[in-house]
Amino acid sequence: MADTSLNENRLSILIWQISNLWQSKIRQILKSSELTFNEYLILETLYKLRDKQDNITQQDVSRNSSIDRSVVSQKINGLEEKKLLFRSQPKDKRSYGLSLTDNGVLLVQSLIDSIEIQESLIFDKLSSEIFNFTNSLKLILGKKIRIKAKLND
Repeated sequence: MADTSLNENRLSILIWQISNLWQSKIRQILKSSELTFNEYLILETLYKLRDKQDNITQQDVSRNSSIDRSVVSQKINGLEEKKLLFRSQPKDKRSYGLSLTDNGVLLVQSLIDSIEIQESLIFDKLSSEIFNFTNSLKLILGKKIRIKAKLND
């Protein structure tokens, strides 16, 4: 297929377009639950960390979701008002723990599969290149990458 615009081969523009596509699809799924993507990501992070950690703090959520701590703080207040999470007494007196309410757990469970399916529809087109693509994005972000060893048949 021929290039259709002057920016068709600009990597930065392509990344921006993919991000817009992905965000649009995810927002459609979240619309009925009246959650923003950041709110959902905070809830999903709590959901996934709950079996791995006893006392999940705001800092844990920020680190694991890649959302700035100030944004996490602001969103936690709103999610608490929506009765999707609650704060528990601090175990170390420096920071309170965060937990999902039963409604928060049910909401994440109702959304997570739809979001993962939508992401698969977008990214499965990469098929065998998804591992290399993921590593390439991590490399750009300055994160550690994994090397996949080739096994001889």
